[in-house]
Amino acid sequence: MKIASLHPDIFSEYLGLVDQEIRPAEAATHIWEDFPLLLGGENLPWILGGFENRELVAGAACLVRQFRTSCGAVPVGGIGCVVTRPEFRGRGLSGELQAALISRLVAANVPLAVLWSDKPEVYAGRGFRPAGWEFHVDLQDVPSGSGFPQGFRCRPFREQDVAAVSALYARHPLRTQRNPGDSARLYTMPGTRGLVAVGQGEEVVAAVFCGKGADFHQYVGEWCGPGGLVMALLDEALAAGWARHVLIPAGAQSLAEALTRRGAVARAQPSGLWVVTQPEQLSRYLQGSGLGAPADPADPAKILGSVDSQGVVVPGALTLAVWGFDSV
Repeated sequence: MKIASLHPDIFSEYLGLVDQEIRPAEAATHIWEDFPLLLGGENLPWILGGFENRELVAGAACLVRQFRTSCGAVPVGGIGCVVTRPEFRGRGLSGELQAALISRLVAANVPLAVLWSDKPEVYAGRGFRPAGWEFHVDLQDVPSGSGFPQGFRCRPFREQDVAAVSALYARHPLRTQRNPGDSARLYTMPGTRGLVAVGQGEEVVAAVFCGKGADFHQYVGEWCGPGGLVMALLDEALAAGWARHVLIPAGAQSLAEALTRRGAVARAQPSGLWVVTQPEQLSRYLQGSGLGAPADPADPAKILGSVDSQGVVVPGALTLAVWGFDSV
């Protein structure tokens, strides 16, 4: 199999293949609508195709962004939309594509890569291990709170709210450092609905976003603003039938703690399947922030932490948060 970056002329064929092979039959959105950054035309250099006799038989994509972590900014590659035509499966083509993407990440000095799958055993042989953590909270059995404080109210998110919500998101100390234009494309994805809390002068002071196409159905995948207002917005999202769960990334446990005080159950699970592509480079990030060299810099669980068999979070050398909208 020959591997190469996709030419624009073949891009639509790859998108059609991914849509056909990955999207659930009942999905109301297309794959490129759910992942507008990963599958945007400007990301073509990071989208690889596998070719046999000039025919596209497989493909994979990667989105590289800086993450604000507990040891400063660290670049991370998110791998997704790995697909092979049915008649070519079982030949290790997807593994070859992932190896090619990791080689490119190494060349670009990106020390960490992550992908998401409900079959971790498939990727274990390729070096990917469950690591990091996030909390999933069921909202359905949580009693409603006392509503919005006087002077605040809820309304649907509008496209003109992007700048205000982006500024609120930027207050999270642990987050993806989004490129200009990223937030506008994420917050206006088809299949995504947002609610904002506004105060005096219609100032947007908090927001929650529900759904991400077929991938985060009935989930709040991102939120920002003061905890009390976020809690009130979650009550509104639940009452509207927009969300039954909320994803809370590492470092944002205060919301999980507030919800558990109201009776919710917060379940910890790994934030993805991770591989350390450059152990020495990652060690330099940690040492540069004064954290010291990790005992095993090649083990993603030692770097990012893990969730043990009892569902307890075991912290790692650094803390990194993957918000739902930034998963690929």
